Amino acid sequence: MEWNAISNLVPEAFSRIDEDEDCFERIKGVASDLLYGDASGKDRPWFSVVIPTYRRKELLREAVESVLAQNPVDFPWELIVVDNTPLDGQGWTPAQEAIRELGSPPVLYYHNRENIGSGYNWNRGAELARGEWIVFLHDDDLLLPDALGNLGRQIRAYRGKKPLGYVYARRAEFTGKDRPETALGTRRYPRERLTRFGVLISGCTGAGAPTCGTAILKEAYLKTGGVNYAFGPSADEVICYQIMRQYAVVLSRQVLGGYRWGENESLRKDTLLLMIRADELLSEYTYARSSFARRWGRVFGGASTWRNIHRKTDIARRYEIPITKEEFAAATGYPEPGTLKKTVFLGIYAFYRFCRLLSGVF
Repeated sequence: MEWNAISNLVPEAFSRIDEDEDCFERIKGVASDLLYGDASGKDRPWFSVVIPTYRRKELLREAVESVLAQNPVDFPWELIVVDNTPLDGQGWTPAQEAIRELGSPPVLYYHNRENIGSGYNWNRGAELARGEWIVFLHDDDLLLPDALGNLGRQIRAYRGKKPLGYVYARRAEFTGKDRPETALGTRRYPRERLTRFGVLISGCTGAGAPTCGTAILKEAYLKTGGVNYAFGPSADEVICYQIMRQYAVVLSRQVLGGYRWGENESLRKDTLLLMIRADELLSEYTYARSSFARRWGRVFGGASTWRNIHRKTDIARRYEIPITKEEFAAATGYPEPGTLKKTVFLGIYAFYRFCRLLSGVF
């Protein structure tokens, strides 16, 4: 089976977004062995911090250390590392060695007997998590010291008609060895809720890769069926969109972690182009939900996609990825709209953002 299939985009799958498919079943036959730590504790943690990893010993060490350096909290939590790296001739992996060198009992280190790919490794981490909430962290990213405390306070303070199912972590971006300033975690942002209506207006969920302390209710994550490679590079956005159906999705009130830009699959030309098509397919699904949505899509679908292209162009320029405007145009089914339509769309989008910030209800 092709486990690492982020490029296997299946357009037809986007017509079945709300027909949850069990992707956990696909990795059922791959065992994950607990090689470090004790998971037999009777006390169920409230949070399970999950770090999927693959061949990143030193960066993983930094990620783990940032979790272990959390300020004291009044609830139990656990740290789970799930490794896709093959064992060497002595039955070890670099990540396993790093965990043992740290010698921290709170860490549970699992090793997959087969490399199940990055997305399915998120699913395995969710299966292994004992907590009510899963707090995700990429193996090259960091948590700020009060990330878990902030999450706990926000979840406890939540009041809403829908149960809370997803807290998307604001993050400070950095590169290389530069660290995000700890003080960033003290700044408070307006309360913002992300909804399916917002996906219709903006063309995206407003939540990117689940890392830097993004917390997802385990019950909600399991209901989605997990990461599905049929959605290609938008698989994580689709999970967020699926959770919006029954649960509330909010942005964290404070920065919770540092997102390290570096060499990864998202910074490849083919992936960026595929993202345009995948995000467009998600938008087209939202346009089919109602008569208003269909009219909105007919009028502003192209403007929404080209705003997305503009954002991806900025990323490509920043990291010197050679992509031309013509290549972006070929990745979408929409012709580039005129200046007037772009301007009207951006005005409506700005008004929507203003209302969302003002009310915290949208």
